Amino acid sequence: MVMKENFTADEWTTLVSLPYAVSMAVIAADPNVMGIWSETKTMMQAPPALAAASGSALAGLVIAEAQPKLKDLIKEQQHLWKQDMAGYRTKVIASCKAAAAALSKVPADEALSYKKWLLALAQKVAEASKEHGVAVSDPEKAALAELSAALGMIG
Repeated sequence: MVMKENFTADEWTTLVSLPYAVSMAVIAADPNVMGIWSETKTMMQAPPALAAASGSALAGLVIAEAQPKLKDLIKEQQHLWKQDMAGYRTKVIASCKAAAAALSKVPADEALSYKKWLLALAQKVAEASKEHGVAVSDPEKAALAELSAALGMIG
């Protein structure tokens, strides 16, 4: 059984904040003033439904911890992005790599379910608003590919 105790405090913090970090990385890849509300709304509402559909016990635990502090988690990511717009995605990629390493502490199928949940969320955020007349813009596709690679899902 996957438990919070499987992870160090830093690893757990990364796992809890990562859904919002990957979402912000996708939003930041191709910011669209007209679409920011749809993307932010998706970032707030999609994680619980996607976690339930994923079958990931870990995603369920993460959501249970994240929901009471949802606004703070999102504000934290927005603040980090505003502080370092150029380096934000690099930091999120590093967090994805750290999470992938931490996930070695749980069964492989659970780690895979958590990673798929993160990527499904990032994809849903990318699709929440059209940029340049397309559902997922080229910059968003590039961000999704980088996130996937950092989680060890491709390549």
